[in-house]
Amino acid sequence: MSTTDSSQAAAKLLERVWATAKSFEAQYRESGTAYNVFKAAGIGTKETAICRVLADLLNPKGLHYQGSAYLNLFMDTVVKPLVENAGKFDVSKAKVIAEYQTDEGRRIDIVIDDGTIFIPIEVKIYAGEQEKQLADYAAFSKRINTKAGFIPVLFLTLDWYEPNEEAGSGYVHILWKTHIIPWLEKCLDREETGRATPVREMLKQFIKAIKSFCGYMEEEAMADAIKALVTESRDNYAAASLIGKVLEEIDADNNAWEIFKGEILGLVKNKIPDAQYHEDNGWYFLYFPIGKGCGFSVNYDMRWLTVENDEPKKLSADAAGKISKTMSHMTGARDEMTGAVWASLDVKYPGLEGIDNEDVFKYELYKIYSENPQAVADRIVSWVTALKSV
Repeated sequence: MSTTDSSQAAAKLLERVWATAKSFEAQYRESGTAYNVFKAAGIGTKETAICRVLADLLNPKGLHYQGSAYLNLFMDTVVKPLVENAGKFDVSKAKVIAEYQTDEGRRIDIVIDDGTIFIPIEVKIYAGEQEKQLADYAAFSKRINTKAGFIPVLFLTLDWYEPNEEAGSGYVHILWKTHIIPWLEKCLDREETGRATPVREMLKQFIKAIKSFCGYMEEEAMADAIKALVTESRDNYAAASLIGKVLEEIDADNNAWEIFKGEILGLVKNKIPDAQYHEDNGWYFLYFPIGKGCGFSVNYDMRWLTVENDEPKKLSADAAGKISKTMSHMTGARDEMTGAVWASLDVKYPGLEGIDNEDVFKYELYKIYSENPQAVADRIVSWVTALKSV
């Protein structure tokens, strides 16, 4: 096939894929199946909210009224195959606690405890590990599990995220895609769940919300239809392969990051010379000292912003309140109660508020960064200026 023929085949395939997607979207709108309460409430990727739902599903006394069934499935399919010392866990005595406070004042996202075996679970979606977080939780687990023997931290992440070196062998990795989705699907498949309509529908929507941030196409029927188009003929498959290679070359996410740490940082430094670029555990951000012992960070995708209290003695409660109010007003996002002075993973760059598709978001962000880096730099400078004046 000539270069011209390949380009035409790719264009035709894109047209057919787009038409198929639009057809399914219209069906979903008419039937209401596109509605997802987790997305509607803006909690589809919020770790605190997602942890509460997970904890309630695991809790034998949870609002699902399915008793210990979901916890049993979790222990059998996720925990026991990975944690040898959890084999004798007594589900009949189990308690499930969200945001369990350790004796160092840290909070473990979810704890499952039968009085003898203490199982800590740390949950991450987009956030990185805090300093010595897993190491501290593992040490706490070792102190608590004197009878059962050491129980490592179950570290739930999107992919094979590598924690800080201090974590050592104190954790076991579990994944949303590999462990949590299959467990939830088993919960959904139970006959008793099928009879509990509200619980059944909640589980369906919860699975969809998780699949969304795991990178799955939202609707399996749409995905199947598009796969059928791609495999319909040799030409279609070749065209899809060509499109895939072009997308890899565009690499919008990486290109946006390069502009952020290069051109945009340079423009910011023209106004704020003490701006610093940092890379830490998968986070790529600019950092600014803003006074009162605090520092302000802006992640490269402009969605994660935080004000950290680096010197607690210098920050009064009144100043902390003013900073939090200022951040909420400037960004339109709420503080997500992370322990920082203010932090959110849900800040939206103007014009990108309604984009749910992660790949499209990265493409649009790349366009903004490449076409108008000065506007991005000006926005960051305005945030820093406002915070320094508090």
